[in-house]
Amino acid sequence: MARGRVSLSTGTSKGLVLDLIRTLGPISRTDLAAETGLTAATMSTVVRQLLDEGLIHEAGLGRPNGGRPVVLLEVDTSARYAVGVQLGGESITYVVVNLRGAVVGRLRAPGVGASEPGAMITALVEQIHLILLGLGIDEQLVVGIGVVAPGPVDVARGMVFGPAHMEAWQNVPLRDLIAEATGLPVVFDNDATAAALGDFWGGATEGARAHATVYMGLGLGAGVLIDGTVFRGASSNTAELGHITVGADASGRRLIAEDVADPTAVVRAAREHPDEVARLALSGDDFAQFTALAKASTRGDEFATGLLEASARHLATAVTSLANLFDLDSITLAGPAFAIAGSIYLRVIDSQVNAEFFARSRHGIRVRLSPQMQDAAAVGAATLVLQSELAPRTMGLAGPSD
Repeated sequence: MARGRVSLSTGTSKGLVLDLIRTLGPISRTDLAAETGLTAATMSTVVRQLLDEGLIHEAGLGRPNGGRPVVLLEVDTSARYAVGVQLGGESITYVVVNLRGAVVGRLRAPGVGASEPGAMITALVEQIHLILLGLGIDEQLVVGIGVVAPGPVDVARGMVFGPAHMEAWQNVPLRDLIAEATGLPVVFDNDATAAALGDFWGGATEGARAHATVYMGLGLGAGVLIDGTVFRGASSNTAELGHITVGADASGRRLIAEDVADPTAVVRAAREHPDEVARLALSGDDFAQFTALAKASTRGDEFATGLLEASARHLATAVTSLANLFDLDSITLAGPAFAIAGSIYLRVIDSQVNAEFFARSRHGIRVRLSPQMQDAAAVGAATLVLQSELAPRTMGLAGPSD
């Protein structure tokens, strides 16, 4: 699969113009010049370069404001593609997006579990090859791969340092190994951060000033966007929702959200009632048992519903703290766990957060399920690749590894 790099753009002006055509097109050269502040001569040169590279095409004539006809430009969505991979203990999701960030293909596989990293990376690269082959996409048109995983992560070195269910992956140079195996640029990031960016590109954060995507697979996390820019903190491990204190046990021991709110905690609480475990025939790994509990809840099972509602209340406490810290006005819920039990969590979190939010007298918080739910992190991973090439605002973005 290794080969030379195909890029989207090689300069700030080209990246800026291409991003504007992607978001505002069809658009004329005149309107582009007005949006960017570039001179007509510079705009003409940049547009010609983008046309020659096949990234944009002329889309006919338009009459802005009733004036004389002008040529309109738009992105050629099939000119380039990016691959996104979300690694999780519960599942691995692969997506392919086009130049607009729209998903053109997806694939879901079993999670990494206790898999040996070397063998898993070989399988991962082969899976990427197969999905591109199945879509009929020439690998020469793929500009890069985005890979995301649960935190804590070392974005600078492309490594995973947690969580416990991915212990075998700690200190493995994941990004560099995938780049070496594919010959493609690879961007590496936290899965919750990627999910927030995926929601941004998908339009779910429209109108929001301060947005958080709460992501739940086997664990908990969140990604925060301030005015559309990723908030990273010192090491790209911000908004670690699972480690927010939400209460104490009978002995006074501090309880953090992941102790009582994530799918593993829900299953652990269920196991304290052996008769109910037997009645519901819970078996398999933690996520399989969480799924079984969610399905039982949809059938009206009071025991299963009670466990999920308790989890949702604890999570809502952590989310309220996050909302108070960042003065959020928008929250989405994304990830495999919400894809299974989202309706319960949405109801509880929306009610509790908006009742307890510190600045509720000034504004409410829009709480919704992510439109991409299960795939949000993988879509975000792919758009990280596009954004690292397209976006003129690079603050908060991690660059690709060649």
